[in-house]
Amino acid sequence: MKLHRSMRNRNFTPLNPKLPWQAWRMETGSSPCAYNWWECIGLSRSAAHVGKVRATQSQANDLLFDAGIRNLLGMREIYLDSNATTRPLDTVVSAVTAAMRDTWGNPSSAHGCGAAARQVLERARDATAALLSGTEPEDIVLTSGGTEGSNAILAAAGSDATIITTAVEHPATTIPAERAHSRGAELVVVPVDSNGCVDPDTFRRALLAVSTRNLYVSIQWANSETGAIQPVQEVIRAVRSIRNDAFIHVDAAQAIGRLPTPADGITALTFSGHKLHGPQGTGAIAFGEDANGRSPALLVGGGQEGSRRSGTQNVAGAAGLAVALEERASALEAAIQKMRRLRDMFEACVLERFPAAVVNARGTPRTPNTTNIRFPGFDGMSLIARLDAKGIRCSQGSACSSGRPEPSRVLRAMGLSEDEAYSSVRFSFSVLNTEADAQDAARALAEIVAR
Repeated sequence: MKLHRSMRNRNFTPLNPKLPWQAWRMETGSSPCAYNWWECIGLSRSAAHVGKVRATQSQANDLLFDAGIRNLLGMREIYLDSNATTRPLDTVVSAVTAAMRDTWGNPSSAHGCGAAARQVLERARDATAALLSGTEPEDIVLTSGGTEGSNAILAAAGSDATIITTAVEHPATTIPAERAHSRGAELVVVPVDSNGCVDPDTFRRALLAVSTRNLYVSIQWANSETGAIQPVQEVIRAVRSIRNDAFIHVDAAQAIGRLPTPADGITALTFSGHKLHGPQGTGAIAFGEDANGRSPALLVGGGQEGSRRSGTQNVAGAAGLAVALEERASALEAAIQKMRRLRDMFEACVLERFPAAVVNARGTPRTPNTTNIRFPGFDGMSLIARLDAKGIRCSQGSACSSGRPEPSRVLRAMGLSEDEAYSSVRFSFSVLNTEADAQDAARALAEIVAR
């Protein structure tokens, strides 16, 4: 049996070699064995809140025993981490495999195989434009996802630029913005209120203080951790009223397919396909009318994607992306209503069973699928691990940073203390979830916090 890296170079023996899913016992002579049980279940020790929660050997065994039994018996999984990624639709999987089998030509080739591949790409552009009102297919650049898009946009900000962003952005925005700042660009970070939202007036005041010629504004449409929806349209109007020449980038990774996303007034909108049941490694940048001459070349070489992203395109990924976007566009309102019903049902069940729980960002509009709940007196990572042992998948924040020991930067920006941030857990639903998922997950959570 392969040991987790945090256990290597220690003297471990299995409690029962015939049961590989049981915990490993550390030989400590006569001293009792007590260690972070995250190590027992293969999670990074750094994610264990630096030892705040510790478990006895028997507790660790129980966790792994439960998880192992469920895996062996094929007990059902309840996936409530759709802000991290979503399961591809069966139709998406079929489209991807069909494209790999039938339309494997190079889209840049002049012959029939190339033409068939180009049709797949055009279908993906048409589907993107259909879901994002205010865009045209020819303004869509297919990418590997939101991170690539956000990086490319902000990498174009030179030393003479000013970047205005918010305190709750995804690392795919904050880190490129900080890099631009290290190259000489001015960086302005607008604070948020207790719900994680910016005040358009605060944004307006920040704009009035900018004197540089090149202005970039980068703001997320919806937060990945809390689901809080930013007043994007109000911010756009404020920006355009003061600096009509500003380059406005909107990160719509958590918004597309979960609420209407008109792209009017936006210079560039980025998103990922895997957030709405498309393939991982797919996405797009939708450029607006004012992007002419200002859209950066993501990659240079063969001149694909209108010379804005060179390299042979991911035809199979585009095929799956097109299907995911088309299916969501055809039933957007129904999808929104279903996800909201499940999320609200789950919240009501949790709050009924554990009245001390607090829903973070509840005082502002949120994406219909997301709830971030604070459980006073509990460690969030402990709850996540115990739920995971029961087959219920959830998280504490962005999948890109959930392995870090620091408290959520987003929740801290909202004014939560370290302990409050550590005690918070995110649950995010999708259209593939059921009412039974919501009820059973709430019931299991209630059993855990009642112990």
